[in-house]
Amino acid sequence: MRTEKQRAVSTQSLLLAAYQATARELVAALERAGHVDIRTKHGAVFANIEGTGTRATVIAQRAKLSKPAMGEVIDELERLGYLTREPDPQDRRAKLLVPTKRGREVIRLVVAFTASLEQRLQKELGAKRYADLREALFAIAPDTQVQPRV
Repeated sequence: MRTEKQRAVSTQSLLLAAYQATARELVAALERAGHVDIRTKHGAVFANIEGTGTRATVIAQRAKLSKPAMGEVIDELERLGYLTREPDPQDRRAKLLVPTKRGREVIRLVVAFTASLEQRLQKELGAKRYADLREALFAIAPDTQVQPRV
């Protein structure tokens, strides 16, 4: 049974708190693997980049961020050695952002962490509650699109 104070917490706040808790776990796992520079904000790039490279404008659109905001994150990841800019073979004037070896390792670690989190949630909630949770989240965000996996 929840307390009166807990029942008063908005659903939006609960969704945010759940996201923040799992994001902190992910950042801690990346730190343990030696990626101490990675922050939650970098996920906007890693979740939306393809292994062969992706234009910055596409990553920004997928992440639903402005080009300037995404540009700052991209510049930081490039300085940290997680991305490189390479000519786009489709249009030599354009650049593709390509994950470096370090960037591909982060993506691999994120995919492994996510699989582990899914298993843990299914175990903790039980199969039915887990399925119900996912259905409820898709009902809240029906236009959610799966991003490419590297």
